[in-house]
Amino acid sequence: MSCLPFLVVMLDVIARLPPKNVAQCKLVCKEWLDFILERKFVRAHCHYMRASADQKLLMVGWKTIEVHSLNYKSPGFIVPRGVARPFYAHPSRMFFLASLDGMLCVCLQNTCELVVWNPLTTKFKKLANSNSQGFYKVDSDALGFFVDSSDDYNILHIKRRRGTMTVYIYSMELNSWSTVRFLKHRPYHHYTYLWSPATLYGLTVIRFDVNSKLFSELCFPNVYDDEVSGSLVNINEELHMYVCIGNYDYRREIVLWRLKNKSWMKGHVL
Repeated sequence: MSCLPFLVVMLDVIARLPPKNVAQCKLVCKEWLDFILERKFVRAHCHYMRASADQKLLMVGWKTIEVHSLNYKSPGFIVPRGVARPFYAHPSRMFFLASLDGMLCVCLQNTCELVVWNPLTTKFKKLANSNSQGFYKVDSDALGFFVDSSDDYNILHIKRRRGTMTVYIYSMELNSWSTVRFLKHRPYHHYTYLWSPATLYGLTVIRFDVNSKLFSELCFPNVYDDEVSGSLVNINEELHMYVCIGNYDYRREIVLWRLKNKSWMKGHVL
């Protein structure tokens, strides 16, 4: 029987292994090491790990950050593993803004710097530079983590300063920032518009196309109430929104809406 093609071995066999075993495979030869470091292997490995029974939960306490296994069949699932922070920041002074494929985008409150960090590998990258890019201001800015059509990891940073809106995109492959245009027909630079960590607040959703790099507006679900807020969530590769009706002291209803053909369809009521 002929040997399996190299790509089949790497993307259909090695990519299914747990992270510890993948790390051991790097020692086989230089060809394996180089391929494992490529983005297409990283994306394939993350795809299989999302379907794995052994999912990880990052829990942030007042003084510690721990990783918990969610695999209840494992004898050590209840044993937390402490996470070392490779940068100086107390857990209570860290804002976790976005996550993607095991990586976190974190704002260090003491310096306002943005950091991309993988808690399992402990690798990190500070994004701030001398041009004041990569500094995040809570309650004024918004941020997103995405992969573009070239499989490059990007950070989208909508920055509001002194009545102006500027949008930056950080490319992890190029290790540099670039700018894109934001919407002009509404005064989003005004502080009456409150950005939330979940990307939206109120009755307007701002949409960003990761391939065309263009912004657009999306209507809010058809809800008639003075006290409404929402949070976006990806379920089975479809965009959903949990809409909460009522104030923080008294929630009257929580409804799950699904986006289909640029319209919201009402789903489960909680």
